Amino acid sequence: MMLDTILSKCDERYEKPECGECMDCIFEEYCPGDCEVCLDYIHNPSHSPVNAPERKYDCVHMADVYACKYSCRYTSEIIYALKRCKDMWDVDELKVLSFGCGPCTDLFAIDYLHSLEELKYGRLEYRGVDYSKDVWKNIHRDIKQFENFERKIRFFYQDACELITQIERGTWVPNLIVFQYVFSDMQKHTDEQDINYFMDTFAQYFNEKVSSNTYIILNDINLGRDYGGGREYFDQLYRKLRDSISRKGRFCNDNSRSEYYPRGYTYGENSDGEFAQNKNFFDIRKWKKYSPFDTCASAQMLIKKR
Repeated sequence: MMLDTILSKCDERYEKPECGECMDCIFEEYCPGDCEVCLDYIHNPSHSPVNAPERKYDCVHMADVYACKYSCRYTSEIIYALKRCKDMWDVDELKVLSFGCGPCTDLFAIDYLHSLEELKYGRLEYRGVDYSKDVWKNIHRDIKQFENFERKIRFFYQDACELITQIERGTWVPNLIVFQYVFSDMQKHTDEQDINYFMDTFAQYFNEKVSSNTYIILNDINLGRDYGGGREYFDQLYRKLRDSISRKGRFCNDNSRSEYYPRGYTYGENSDGEFAQNKNFFDIRKWKKYSPFDTCASAQMLIKKR
């Protein structure tokens, strides 16, 4: 299975004592020498040392730890979504456009369901978009080794807000589009004008070129913009798309610390609401030292073009 192979390689790299990434860390004197702590600084900036610069994804060593900690959760979230995309199960050629692909947890989900023959495609073409080439280069190199005649994998290392113009003008058209933790990242790092341009250009591409029965999966933190998420962008994008239907919901968050929302913030109450299950699909014991999550916790919207 692709997920297990990739995580094993990440773990192997992380265990090498000669890594030396922290010696040249651009976080300089603020570097804690522990990638999991650096990840916490990224996800929770208030935890960073006083006067430290903003911590960003900029380290291949951190990428390996990130993959081992989060991949089982994020892959499971996409598996649940794909199981609800019933018109996708029997397509002969699956063509995937993945925004914010990172370690490619959506590709892991597709591979998992294909191995179970729940996705029955004969050929797969996967195109991942991510601006952080230097961060994901080792993982992407490992993933590329899975290429064969029936599975083509390409990566485009550009900001999605810039690449979208080329995509809109191009001739290649996917039948599955994934936004994996994209809008929460845009909310933190992208100007609102650029986000609106991205959505407008994407909507034009979707409305004019994408075929019927194409799905969009939006999967992200179950938080609104005021709390560091970007969940509102789901509906904002959907309103720009013609001839489409949607459904949305959320996983129960077993790690919620909210006194008022002990199961996580509400979302999709007039649609799917809280999903019936939130357990992930994988044995996480092998990655125990990375403190992986054994449940899902995201908000999702599925959009289907009629």
